[in-house]
Amino acid sequence: MNKNTNKKYLITAALPYVNNIHHIGHMVGSYLRADVYARFCRALGRDVLFVCGADEHGTASEIGALKAGLPVEEYVDKYRVLQENAILSYNFSFDLYGRTHTELHKKLVQSLFTRLDAEGLIEERISRQLYSIDDGIFLADRFVEGTCPKCGNTRARGDQCDSGCGVLLDALELINPRSAVSGSTNIETRETKHLYFRASAMADKLREWIDSRVGWPKIALSIANKWLDEGLRDTPITRDIKWGIPVNKPGYEDKVFYVWFDAPWGYVSISQAARPDAWETWWKNDNCHYTQFMGKDNVAFHAVFFPEQQLAMNDNWKTVDSLSAVNFLNFEGAKMSKSTGNGIFLDEAIKDAPADAWRYALMASAPETDDTDFTIQRFADIVNKDLNGMLGNFVSRVCKLTEKNFGNKVPNGKQFRIEMQERAKIKQTGLPFSDSEKHDNYSITIEKDGVFTALDISTSLKVLTDALEKCEFRKAVAALREMWAAGNEFMTQTEPWTLVKNGDLDRAGAVLNECFQLIDFYARVSAPFIPDAAEKMQAIFQSRRSDSEGGWPEKYERRIADGESFIVPENLFTRLDDDKIAEMVAKYVKK
Repeated sequence: MNKNTNKKYLITAALPYVNNIHHIGHMVGSYLRADVYARFCRALGRDVLFVCGADEHGTASEIGALKAGLPVEEYVDKYRVLQENAILSYNFSFDLYGRTHTELHKKLVQSLFTRLDAEGLIEERISRQLYSIDDGIFLADRFVEGTCPKCGNTRARGDQCDSGCGVLLDALELINPRSAVSGSTNIETRETKHLYFRASAMADKLREWIDSRVGWPKIALSIANKWLDEGLRDTPITRDIKWGIPVNKPGYEDKVFYVWFDAPWGYVSISQAARPDAWETWWKNDNCHYTQFMGKDNVAFHAVFFPEQQLAMNDNWKTVDSLSAVNFLNFEGAKMSKSTGNGIFLDEAIKDAPADAWRYALMASAPETDDTDFTIQRFADIVNKDLNGMLGNFVSRVCKLTEKNFGNKVPNGKQFRIEMQERAKIKQTGLPFSDSEKHDNYSITIEKDGVFTALDISTSLKVLTDALEKCEFRKAVAALREMWAAGNEFMTQTEPWTLVKNGDLDRAGAVLNECFQLIDFYARVSAPFIPDAAEKMQAIFQSRRSDSEGGWPEKYERRIADGESFIVPENLFTRLDDDKIAEMVAKYVKK
């Protein structure tokens, strides 16, 4: 476990376009997984910078503004606020959720362009582009739609087949192109002047860099290598539109930079805003580990387009170490999409269930190896079985049973616990207690009817920690669930309610004491996933109410003192009954 406080940890989540409210697929693809990892790193005492923010430029914003009948800047401001409010309602721990339409970002991008130009990697070329005669504009990127030449999807855009095969496109490749502004097919090709980044000159350097990456998911490596194998194409980085960062080169005053040239550098400008005097200690530092989180449709830009520019500048920019990409989370058998309205959208989802319920259920369903189908029934099953039935029920039973029989003080179980551990260890290992410490893979053993019950959570903790280090979140959730299940099994086998009924309050107190230790432990290991519930669990104990994080445990440890005051909390979670499930199905599932 790395607790090196000198090492920096840079974490970025893909910047969302500000053209609509996002759905839960976006959330699990980027900022939710990033937040779980960031919270884990902070619990380890690491020096973390975690940023995200609104991607405000490009044709998506212009198209959205035209359809809404609003000035583009007014449209962007409106959706940026709506998006930010929706996103932050899920308790993401960004150091800053920023934006790209700032003077700071403009100066950064223009200075980076100047640097690339000085390196001889910018070239002026005449290109042919689609032009809408009826609209009087060039149809760049999302300004044009048509049929994808790869998969036949009739709603492909000029930059990407977003609703079909996901392939990146040139607008000239579209079959039967039409203006996304007016729907006009009165289109011709015309010559226009643009600036190109000479990506082809970076092929060898990028190949060497890709080959040096360790631990990337297969999907990220396969996409990056596919681009390299097909040969890097020189990329136009200017556009004939009005909304964006002005090109700082004479003769190009009427053009702006391509959004995918400016947007990735938003990670840097947002970092500059978050840490004005220290941002370089993350972005210009070899002793920094950089992790990016995104869906597979963004991999090409982050594994190829962004790093090839960073490497080209020869200026010690920190490139990504771990690119954590996932597949698509579908909904009820179909792809989630803002344009079609299919899916569960963040502003509505939070009205149906608390943030922790969505966070945990989505992490348990993260599409890490394949596209995954998410359903209302799956969501309800996870909430009801894991959160409400397992964790919530355990906490409630422990607190209420103790309050009823021992008052609001954690029962004394120290001496009995020591005796039982010693007897169990000698029985299991044949060694005296002091010689068997190394065999301590469990928390407590209780003898009931001559049978010892061992509670083993150290193994699950090691699996959880390792999985979080590697950003294998479904594996991490499984390990967390095992720990919750172990506590329930421990309580079921030891039956403290029966011990109370039989008048054996010493044994009952020892069992309940251990259960309180588990509640404290569960709060710590659950905090990255369900921070609200974790805080409520910590707040049960008087001594822990100002210790909401508590650090990441290296092993199971008992921190709750005998006689510690506690309060009985409200239920951590609410069961989703059949009526609620039916209501959500009617609300979200398209007929």
